[in-house]
Amino acid sequence: MTTDKECGSAEVEHVVYSEKGAVNALLVLVCVVFGASSFMFGYDDKLISPVAALTPFVEKFQGPNPATGKYILTARNQNLVISLPLVGAALGGLLASPLNFHFGRKWPLVAAYMLSVGGGLLQVFAPNLGAFVGGRSINAVAFGIATATTPLYLSEVVPASMRGRSVSSINILNLTAGVVGTVIVWGTEKIGGHLSFQIPLAVQSAVPIILCAMTIPLPESPEWLVSKGNMEQARLNLRKLRGFSDEQVEDELRLMALCEKNNREIRSETKFWHIFKREHLRRTLVAGSFFSLNQISGVILSTTYTTIFLTELGVADAFTLTIISSCCTLAGTIAAPFVIDRAGRRPTAFVGMSILFIIDAVAGGLAFDKGNKRAVLAIAALSFVFNFFWASSFFSLSNLMPSEMATPKLRHHTMSYTIACQEITAVITTLVVPQLTSADAANLGAKTYLVFAGCMAGIIVFVYFLMPETRGRTFAEIDEMYAAKVPAWKWRSYRTSIEARTGESENTRGKDMDL
Repeated sequence: MTTDKECGSAEVEHVVYSEKGAVNALLVLVCVVFGASSFMFGYDDKLISPVAALTPFVEKFQGPNPATGKYILTARNQNLVISLPLVGAALGGLLASPLNFHFGRKWPLVAAYMLSVGGGLLQVFAPNLGAFVGGRSINAVAFGIATATTPLYLSEVVPASMRGRSVSSINILNLTAGVVGTVIVWGTEKIGGHLSFQIPLAVQSAVPIILCAMTIPLPESPEWLVSKGNMEQARLNLRKLRGFSDEQVEDELRLMALCEKNNREIRSETKFWHIFKREHLRRTLVAGSFFSLNQISGVILSTTYTTIFLTELGVADAFTLTIISSCCTLAGTIAAPFVIDRAGRRPTAFVGMSILFIIDAVAGGLAFDKGNKRAVLAIAALSFVFNFFWASSFFSLSNLMPSEMATPKLRHHTMSYTIACQEITAVITTLVVPQLTSADAANLGAKTYLVFAGCMAGIIVFVYFLMPETRGRTFAEIDEMYAAKVPAWKWRSYRTSIEARTGESENTRGKDMDL
């Protein structure tokens, strides 16, 4: 496969390089290590629900629920423990933009790990609920920085044909962390006392230390180094990350330099608010929507609030079922890189989202059959199926599309905007859900799935009209098609000037992706 350097400039119009043989062991390693940053968020995201459902935790930080007399957090305290800290993640997402611009990709990630250690330790030794929420908020800032930084790095260091697989593979370690977290809590539950929740939180504090030590020796993004004029270090780093010849490395580096030269004046005048300019607004809104929209798919009932939700339903051994739930999500995440690159972005989205809509509607309908144990078990089972299809479609596309759709000169701004929007949406949904489901609030329980079914119907319409098919497209091609105002549903068959020049077609691009 040949590809243009992804800047869309006339000066590089006739320059192409081959991606064949680009992959080497170090490139695979940096993809794994940087992708492992999602371990922090995945562990925390899946840990908090079972931890917040532990009797010793509720006993220490709240006491019995006044409405039921059971050791289950009230809707207010669920909001404090789960929702409020997400404001920190939104702040971290916004901070990532200037950090990525001035300090690159590696060092902001290292800083996020160090910040996470402090937040984790504060949770372990928190004397009261306020201190615990403070520790989670500090951790959330670190997650926001890491979540915005990692996709940028991966999308810059891998060839275009690998971009979908590498960026979407972030989720595998994210969900692996979720399984690890739920298994640890399942084990410590039997210990009892404060150690039942302090041990999982202590593990959370240790993970960033390990990741920090693994990240520091790795090379900085060559593309970012070129943008800062450090050509010699960029050459050394690119040489380390490529398996092909020195001549091909020079070709790729030359293309990076040409793109940088052509965009330098524009980039120097680029501000965060430029992502909302008329020529960029549509792609900004679409790229930034996936992370936010997946928050209102219904997944919050089967992931963030899994253990609490299952406990309220009265399902036996909610902690064991939480592990099964996490494993289903992990299985979907493992399938995602293969599905997304082979089937394409739009087909993956439509099939996955349609299944999520059906599950939301059926689970919400079953909730009207009160007192029926089979109906309750069916709702639990449907939540597991939901997790698989959510992870293999919606969630994985949420990581990929923002890094893939944004114009290169605004990519770090777009990613920061995306993460900030995601966390704001997460704050809203995690605040609202306890008010809908909890016995001391609206007491809708699983009927809340019907609310999310309505949301999914709107999302499917949105995707049809606005989500483009970007499989195998370079950033230059994506820029060209947005400039040409090609309708989203016609991207797959559209032939760009780059394809016409190189003789590449959708069929050959698809074959390259299948290799």
